[in-house]
Amino acid sequence: MGGDEPHTSDRTPACTTTSSFADHQISDGSTLIRRTYHRLRSAHTEYQPTESFFDALESAFIWAYLGTTEERGVPEHVAAAIDDARAHTKAEFADQPSADLRTDIIPTFYKHVADFHCVYRDE
Repeated sequence: MGGDEPHTSDRTPACTTTSSFADHQISDGSTLIRRTYHRLRSAHTEYQPTESFFDALESAFIWAYLGTTEERGVPEHVAAAIDDARAHTKAEFADQPSADLRTDIIPTFYKHVADFHCVYRDE
């Protein structure tokens, strides 16, 4: 599944990267992208293809998610989507140390999270 192509199942309406988290009262995924970016920038985090960077990215996304929803924790299917998105993003940018945090890394990471979330929330 790519971009804003809908994912559908017998249980949920079309799921796009924009609306992937609508079931968590997040109507537009760009909120998560923006909040993740600002969390990383406030910590002066720049992209580096290291475990430390991906720990920071995952943490920033989780805090952005928690700050956007009224949930008290991260549901298991969301955590699984984050873990898989981290692995895919890390592999995708492993040989691109000059990738831009705002325009490349975070949007790609979010797209992967949203895509996995569309699938995992139906399981």
